[in-house]
Amino acid sequence: MEEEIFKCLEEEIHFVPSIRKRLHWTKKKMDMEIKHLQQAGKVFLEKDTNKLFFVKAGTIDLTKNGYGFIVPEDEEEDYFLPKTELNFLFEGDLVSFYSKERGKRLKIAKVISVLKRSHQTVIGEYRFLMKKGKRIGYLLSSDPKFSVQMRVKNDSENWVEGSIVSANVIYSEKDIFAHITKVLGHRSDPGIEITKIALSYGFSLDFPKEVVEELKKIGSDVTEEEKTEREDFTDRVIFTIDGSDSKDFDDAVEVVENEDGSFRLGVYIADVSEYVKEGSALDSEAFRRGTSLYLADRVLPMLPHFLSNGICSLNEGVDRLVLACIMKLSSSGKLLDFEIKEGTIRSKHRMTYDEVNAMIEGDVEVQNKYRDIFPSILSMVKLSKRIRERRTKMGALDFDLSEYRFTLNEDGSPKEVIAEVRRTAEKMIEDFMLMANETVAYYMNILHYPCIYRVHEKPDAEKMAAALDIVRHFHIPFKQTKNAIHSKQIQEILNAGKETPYAELISDLILRSLQKAKYSSQNLGHFGLAMRDYCHFTSPIRRYPDLMVHRMLKKFVLHPGEIEKNMIKYNTVMESIALANSKSERQSVECERACQDMLSAWYMENRIGESFHGVVSSLTSFGFFVRLDSGIEGFVAFQNLKDYYEFDVENYRIVSENHLYEVGDSVDVTVLKASRIERTIDLVLEEEGI
Repeated sequence: MEEEIFKCLEEEIHFVPSIRKRLHWTKKKMDMEIKHLQQAGKVFLEKDTNKLFFVKAGTIDLTKNGYGFIVPEDEEEDYFLPKTELNFLFEGDLVSFYSKERGKRLKIAKVISVLKRSHQTVIGEYRFLMKKGKRIGYLLSSDPKFSVQMRVKNDSENWVEGSIVSANVIYSEKDIFAHITKVLGHRSDPGIEITKIALSYGFSLDFPKEVVEELKKIGSDVTEEEKTEREDFTDRVIFTIDGSDSKDFDDAVEVVENEDGSFRLGVYIADVSEYVKEGSALDSEAFRRGTSLYLADRVLPMLPHFLSNGICSLNEGVDRLVLACIMKLSSSGKLLDFEIKEGTIRSKHRMTYDEVNAMIEGDVEVQNKYRDIFPSILSMVKLSKRIRERRTKMGALDFDLSEYRFTLNEDGSPKEVIAEVRRTAEKMIEDFMLMANETVAYYMNILHYPCIYRVHEKPDAEKMAAALDIVRHFHIPFKQTKNAIHSKQIQEILNAGKETPYAELISDLILRSLQKAKYSSQNLGHFGLAMRDYCHFTSPIRRYPDLMVHRMLKKFVLHPGEIEKNMIKYNTVMESIALANSKSERQSVECERACQDMLSAWYMENRIGESFHGVVSSLTSFGFFVRLDSGIEGFVAFQNLKDYYEFDVENYRIVSENHLYEVGDSVDVTVLKASRIERTIDLVLEEEGI
């Protein structure tokens, strides 16, 4: 019966008498069927018009302009949500809705009910006011996507105004309340702004008691018993190369150049799985966190510091347990043979990128200081070059985007912006880690053993075409193909762009048009790296997927036992683990970006009225973004300009009677407003601002 009603609705017949007439049903039968479908949540009857509509579900996506959209669960097209429909709805809420008309561009949604609130907890600032001699506490949310003020249900005179607290959110039909669960600090505490953001994304500052208790059973040194049946690599020239501020070292390297021109590349990774046992409290917490979080003033590690900086860290001069991927590579960097072993190493040196780069660039003093490993460094440079050349021939993409970080004052405020530069040493270690990751993934794939792969699927044709349309405005020559684009074509565009002032913008445009890399139990290949097989093996201290790959190597390769039983077990759960890891990674990236946005806005709060140079980085229908030379990005709103501007979508530019701006144009801007709370920076063009 319902199929017949659905067919009418699909044909845009919504008036109930018209549907009944079309189906030749009695009124009683019609009413009964509608009631049944309403109870099942499939249709909505608009009583004042007597019209019937499909019920859909979707997520609220709000804009700064006071309207929003509903992103449906099973459709590609979003629905427009006018201001009149936004009463008591918040970013991310899951709602049921129906659509009865279409606007100029999108269908218009009418919300029926909230199915699930996205904000169940909140981090905010406690304040109070006195009313008729009575203290009334309220909470100001710190989340710009949930910018609400809530009355505190469990108010206490013990709480100090300005305290930063966590609270449960309580929704009633027409109001919203907060039930404070913990006081986290005070708004004047150094680093509290970053703490608020980290907690709002679900990251924890401390480890549970169960984890702390388990740590007591783990020794701080490798015992002779633990070394049993492991290969002894302690006499080899193995060392770590990391950033100067790194505290944990989960990878060490070794390169030996053979007489025939081939190379032995050893990548030695901390054997975290030896200490974080499956099913333990440590394991559960590591899985929940999924990844270490790197913020401006701290690291929130996936594993407790006792492990990440201690027994699992490949510190200089001490014995540590490792999983080794030892590869034989040809003189051109091609993999000839490999073996994966459990072993023990003793790192010869804790090298920094700066020291290794100094050696490579001819600093004799540093070369003499580390004369015992200098020959190895030279071999590493040679091998890295061969590996990179080979990867480039295969079509690997190198975006080489600039990265920026903030140094902080003692009070936690941003002091200065520093550009991060990837030099030879950084790229060299990246090449070796990529080689090991590819080799392990290849091995697991040919054996058909369960594994978590790092995958990057081919780009969506429409998104890529849109990006390339913009790239044309930079006068970059490239061939448009009817077939799916190959990574080599993108590589050619990026290389051509490097010769122009728009190199970074082109890289950014292309990167945004690609699919997001993720984790999967299926080996779907890695488009960006131009690799058929790829996984994450080299960072088990800070990424849970790497830890899982180590476990699979042990269970199926190094210590095989009950293979059939384990195949069934891990093939059943591996995809859900991969999905959870992908989600954890997205949360981490979003949290790090939110902290960066907050610090950028805070940095600019002290520079209101100052002028900066930048380039137009992207356009919208209500303004455009400008990336300053410092790397900070701000927004120029049309409403803050004298001229009347329009967004010329076809030619991807914005135009007024007197001006025209395209992506890549150089502009001088003045800081109009900045808010670390909203994490926004408003700029105005110098030549025509208000």
